[in-house]
Amino acid sequence: MAFPTVSYSRDTPAGYPGMIASTEPHHIISMVVSGTSGNIPFGIGVLFDTVEDTVKLPTAIGKFAGVAVVDRTLPFANGEVYKPYDQISVMKTGSIWVTALVAVAQGDPVYMTPTGGFTNVSNSAANQLIENAEWASVTAGTNQLARLRLGVTK
Repeated sequence: MAFPTVSYSRDTPAGYPGMIASTEPHHIISMVVSGTSGNIPFGIGVLFDTVEDTVKLPTAIGKFAGVAVVDRTLPFANGEVYKPYDQISVMKTGSIWVTALVAVAQGDPVYMTPTGGFTNVSNSAANQLIENAEWASVTAGTNQLARLRLGVTK
């Protein structure tokens, strides 16, 4: 009987989008994905919708609700997204892993793009500043994993 070849990486990834990044205090609220929203991937910024206790995937600038936190109890068929009418965990304060769309440095301001991605680029016509947020890690290029800290008092 042949044994399958198994290989393991020496390095464990630091995290993945939507993963809580540290044990520092955090505040997570429970909301419902709006029926008019698209699928919300883990680690993406979400906006409050017009119906109470609902959030949606951004399509333009709006009222920032927080960042979608990973939920490993969702059905496998969902993939790594929240679907409309799913209950969603949204981080309001704390440290969470997200994908930085450009190179970022510690302490840089955080802007959310109209699609829910995160950057340190102002682009006042499209990106909105996330108040009391900062980058907590450094990246060297585009679309790299980075820690985002929400609820920072300066």
